[in-house]
Order: sequence, then C-alpha cells, then structure tokens
Amino acid sequence: MFQLRDYQAKAIDDLWQWFHRHPDGNPIMDCCVGSGKSLMIAATIQRALNEFPDTRVIVVVPQKELLQQNLHKLKNILPDVDVGIYSASMGKKEQGCAVTYATIGSIYKSAHLMGRVDLILCDECHLINSAETGMWRSFVGDMEKYGNKGIRVVGWTGTPFRNGGIWLTAGDEALFHGIAARVSMTDMLEQGYLAPLVIANTCTKIDTSDARTVAGDYNMADLAMVSDRADIVESACDEIAKLSVDRRRLLVFAVNVKHAGHVCDALNARDVHSKIITGDTPKAEREQILKYYAADKIRCLVSIGVLTTGFDQPDIDFIALLRATKSPTLAIQMCGRGMRTAEGKIDCAFADFTDTIERLGAIDLIKGRNPKTKSEDQGAPFKLCPNCGSRNPASAKECVDCGFVFPEPEKIKHTNKVSDAPVLSSQIKTKIKEYEVTEVEYKIHKKAGSPDSLKVEYFSGFNRVGTDFVCIEHTGWAGSKAKSWWKKRCSTIPATAGEALSGAGDLMKPTAIMVNESGKYPQIIGYQF
Repeated sequence: MFQLRDYQAKAIDDLWQWFHRHPDGNPIMDCCVGSGKSLMIAATIQRALNEFPDTRVIVVVPQKELLQQNLHKLKNILPDVDVGIYSASMGKKEQGCAVTYATIGSIYKSAHLMGRVDLILCDECHLINSAETGMWRSFVGDMEKYGNKGIRVVGWTGTPFRNGGIWLTAGDEALFHGIAARVSMTDMLEQGYLAPLVIANTCTKIDTSDARTVAGDYNMADLAMVSDRADIVESACDEIAKLSVDRRRLLVFAVNVKHAGHVCDALNARDVHSKIITGDTPKAEREQILKYYAADKIRCLVSIGVLTTGFDQPDIDFIALLRATKSPTLAIQMCGRGMRTAEGKIDCAFADFTDTIERLGAIDLIKGRNPKTKSEDQGAPFKLCPNCGSRNPASAKECVDCGFVFPEPEKIKHTNKVSDAPVLSSQIKTKIKEYEVTEVEYKIHKKAGSPDSLKVEYFSGFNRVGTDFVCIEHTGWAGSKAKSWWKKRCSTIPATAGEALSGAGDLMKPTAIMVNESGKYPQIIGYQF
C-alpha cells in the first residue's frame, strides 16, 4: 500500500483547490527535482478516476525514459487501471484507454485518434513553447479542435520558466495561467528529501566575457572557443581528479562533442574512467554506457546537452560544470542530477569552473521573472514590484502601492577570480538584524485579481523596518500561513481582511522583530513578544 508524503498530498489538494477557484485555465505544478513528480502524477490520476470514474487522461512526456518512470508509478498505485502506451520508441500505439502514456514526438499528430479526453498531464512542461507553435501546442490545439472543448492541461516541472527566466504563465498566448502548487527545493533540503550540494573549491576559471549571448544563453560556438582550450581542460581535469578522490560517481557537463572528447581523454589519462554521452549516441550504445555506469564499471560520464531530464541515477555524488549557462532552467537541471538521495550518500560535491552560479545565484532561490511589456518597448518603461506585483515608474525608489524599497541594481563584472558563490541558500552568509518595534500600523491591501489582504507595517522610531502581508481571504498555502500568523496573536481568526482590520486592536504586538537582510529583499524571520 503506497502512501504519499505530506507535501505530495498537499500539492494534489492544492491542485484541486486551484481547479475549484478557476473554472477554466491550465495550472502548473512547480515541483522540484526529487519531489516525486511521477508519483504525484499517478496519484492525480487516481484521484480523478475515484471522483469521476469516466475521466479519460493522457500523460505526455518528452522521451521514453520518462514514460517508463511515470508508467511504473501508475501501475504500482493502480495495477488494474485501463492504461495504454502511445510511443514509437516503445513499439506501441494503443488507443481508447482510460489512461494513455505518450511521448510527444509520437502523439502530436494523432489528436484525431484520441477521442474524448478530459485531462492532459504534461511532464517537463518547461519544454512547451509560450507561443502557439511546436509539437506540444499543436497537440493541445488539435485536441480542442477535435471536440474536447473543456479539456484541462496540467504542467509539471521544477523550473516553471523558459530559458531566459520568463515565467511560463507570461504572454497572451501562454498555455498556462497560474501556479497551483509548489514543492520547493529549499523545503525538500530542510526535510532531508534532497542531498545538499557542497562546494568543491576550484582554481581554474573559464572566462566567458567574450562569448556572445543568443536567445538568453551563450552562443555555443563562442562558448566552445573559450572553454575548449588545452590549458583550461588540462587544469580543470587535474582538479576534478583530485577533488573527486573520495567520490564514487561523477557527472561532468561539457559544451560540445569536441570539447567533451578532450575532457574525457584528459580524465581517462588521470585514471578517472570516463565515457561521453550525447544526444546522438546510438540507443544501444547509450543504454550500455548507462548500464556500466550504474554497475561501477564506468566512474564518470561527460554529457553534452543530455542527462538533465529523464535520467535517474541517485548516487551521483560529484558534479562538475565545464559548460557555462545563463539559463536558470538548465543550471537547476544540471545541479539537480546530484541532489537525489541514495543509501550511504551524504551530499554531492559541486565544482563550478564557470560563472554560472555567480551569475544566477543559489539554485534553490531562483524563480521566474516578468518579461518586458509592450509599454516598455514603446518608450514608457516601468518595473514590477516583486512584493505585490504593482507597476511602478522605472525611476521609483519605493513601490507606489505597498512601499517596498527597490534595491539598487547590481552588475556582474567578469574577472579571472575563481567562483566561490554559494550554490544553495543555506551557504549564504546571513545578515540578521533585530529592530525594536515602537509602533505597528494596519491597513487593507488591494491587488487586482486577488482577494484583499491585511498589510502590517512595523516601525522603529520613524523608520519602517518590516512589513507583513496577512492573506486571510486566500486559500492554499497563503491562507494557511495567514491563519497561523493570526493564531499566534489572537484566539479568534477573522474570515475577511475587513474583519482582520477591525480586530487588529486585539492583536498581541511584538516588542522586536528579526529581519534577514542577506538576500535581495529583506524578510522578517522572527518576532519577540
């Protein structure tokens, strides 16, 4: 009998609440590496079939390996379910089943054969185009065209943004409209469900200052030119061999086949038995290499553009980046290969020979961003407040709605100094300040499209030193957090923001607050009463 972890059950509950709040539209399940997406997808199908036995579901994945993983979880939960496979790589194209697992390359032209479908679950949905082009969008559009007008699409990913960091929900043509649930990497690390990355201090540094940027990431020819230098390769492989002496299983990311060949040769010359895996590696050869890798007959894999998704080798305990990227999606995926837990594994060493983490920051804090808008392109620039989402003039020092103080923009300078940037938020040196609270002010905060909330401002003398937003009318995580906040200060929990404002006089007021000022935006982390 399987049992979901608490956070998995909550995520599925949050998805159902999102459906109840939104009669139409398509949500994203933002679930990080190692959270068990395939199990949650299977449990989502189980709940849908239990509540609506006539439901028909298609699970769409980008590749065979993910199909096998997802299908295995479903059969563990629902061994008797009517399930079919639609995938050329699996040698099957079955139709008419209650649940169908499909690879997108096989099914995207076959919507007319699928009949009635109520729910499409898309694994690795960050691969879906924001515009109405590509295989995924073609399939969903055709499914609607062939009579499935009320069909709902749920996207599953640990990186709900495109390579440039733009939210998948941004844009008029976006397939997805909101985030239904989040399982964060930070929470998973704190609960012990992920293995932490520990920085392996390096001396070699790949200088990317001369590499051009194309479509949000480095030009590959330029990146190869600055990365595939004999002195860089030899020096970096010297370090990898020394730093990984006590490590069992290595994964190295390179730029292109030529670069990977040089890296692989250099590692083998240092008695680190290595093989190359690329997107063009023949299927039988690839499977044989991965089999030897899992059996400890190969110690290191050098990857070019693969082994970032659909690759499950939990005992990897050494990651090396010899391929710089500006893509937050790719960075998280590369780092995530070493963060799964395994018996006997304590952590994963992380050697960054690039400026990737220095540029993007701790990977468990990376989130999406809003794109430039038409008004910006037309010469009327504005910026979005990260606290409440309001539009502000580009020159604003404080948000016009909530008073959030915008930090000064930081520019990254390229140097030859090696990177010691923290790869996880737990490695960031904290800067905690305690402020005496002399006054607390309460007011209603309104935001278009969202329920009202209570805005709580803390003052020390004439200075505002912290702000809370108590989302008492919200559902899901925000509403639970608000009720917990209120219960610590008063026994009677209000139902609305208006009631909260009326009852604010009965709240116990803190004498001091502790504020974490380490990150880009200060956060209240503690109260003294």
